[in-house]
Amino acid sequence: MTAARQECHRLAIALAGAAAVTLPVMASTNADAQINAEELPSPIKAIILAIPFALLGSVIATIFLFLEDHLITAVWIDLPKALGMTEPAWWLVVLLPLVGASIVMIAWGLPGRTDLGPLEGLHFDVTPATIASVILAAFGTLIFGLVLGPEAPLLACGTAAGAFVLRRQPDPIMKFGMLMTALAAIAAIFGSPIVVVLMLAEFTALGRIPPPALMPGFVALGVAYVAQTGVGGWSGLGSSSLAVPGLPTLTSTSVTDLLVGLAVALVAAVVTLIARKFGVRVALAARSHPPLVLVAVALITSGLALAVREITGGSINLVLFSGQLGTSAILAETSIGAVALIVVAKAIAYGGALGAGYRGGPIFPAVFLAVAVAVAGTLIFPAASLTALVVAGVAAAVAAALRVPFTSAVLALLLAINAGADHAAALAIFGATIGFLLRVALDKREIQHDPAEAAAAAQS
Repeated sequence: MTAARQECHRLAIALAGAAAVTLPVMASTNADAQINAEELPSPIKAIILAIPFALLGSVIATIFLFLEDHLITAVWIDLPKALGMTEPAWWLVVLLPLVGASIVMIAWGLPGRTDLGPLEGLHFDVTPATIASVILAAFGTLIFGLVLGPEAPLLACGTAAGAFVLRRQPDPIMKFGMLMTALAAIAAIFGSPIVVVLMLAEFTALGRIPPPALMPGFVALGVAYVAQTGVGGWSGLGSSSLAVPGLPTLTSTSVTDLLVGLAVALVAAVVTLIARKFGVRVALAARSHPPLVLVAVALITSGLALAVREITGGSINLVLFSGQLGTSAILAETSIGAVALIVVAKAIAYGGALGAGYRGGPIFPAVFLAVAVAVAGTLIFPAASLTALVVAGVAAAVAAALRVPFTSAVLALLLAINAGADHAAALAIFGATIGFLLRVALDKREIQHDPAEAAAAAQS
């Protein structure tokens, strides 16, 4: 890795926040890796510069999400129908993830070898030279059912586009454009800029990005939101729905909600961290036998999806994909045994995808696991509010996955905003705190007792 790329990589971790997944990586973040505020344009010029890059990021995100959605439909719905199936046959469920693994292996042969993995978080350093390998691997992962989310590929598209447009400009200006474009791109998947706004503010407050980059980023997210939702007679590029559908309305938080919510937060964080721990072990194995591990994870994921379908009668979407397609189905589950099986299966598939070499983001599978744990909580304690438990669980799981407690709490609230989640704001805070503290403790233990695992997470 060249010195320039190391610098850009450390900058990515500082700016993303979500990239701070391992303690060694966080420790390496310093002022030298940040955008030099003195080399940025004046505040007015920086805000003006942010506007076209926000529009560029929104367009790129729309194209990526359009392709992802339509390709998933073509592969998992249209293809089985063309073969005369009402649902994918067992052999197709096995074959398609293997095709995805093959695509990832092809991407390994391209410049950049698909770049850094999801165990290290979200990255802002993908350049035009490496973007082809990253996107090819992401499509092999997301479209063919492996358990990662689209947020990391969106960032990759945004940073590469920003770097391409500003490739002849000084390095600080290019990094600034990469950040603006990437922020707009990732905001598209959340459906609201608030989560990314808070992430930006959170890490500005921590000193990991210079304050002069905050307002341009703020404006960029506002421009991106207008581009997605439209204005006047223009309907916009279209945006994803952030809310978890079907949650009951919460009018107040009871003592039961509080107590059970804290327990759900603890369990959700632990499940997420176990999945991540498994991913680190998989990453260690993948360093010696990359193709074998990649194929093994594809087969295990297929097997788990088929087992869940056979035992519970549910959809394979409960195990496959990032979790967005299976949320409604998990909310409808009424068997505690079925929910427990789904949680175990999803966690194993998630951990395998984190470490095997697939490419995608870690956020949405963690959200799904949290929702599933919340459903289990209401089945055991019917008096507890599902909405309150979802808020607590999501905040804890995302904080455990990403080490960004403030952003995690707001994300949890926004996911349930249509169901009166404001009444569970305290649970969002407590849940995020639980997830963050457990993650810090795990990272400290890995550094002290499992240095090989910590290195695998940093290098995956």
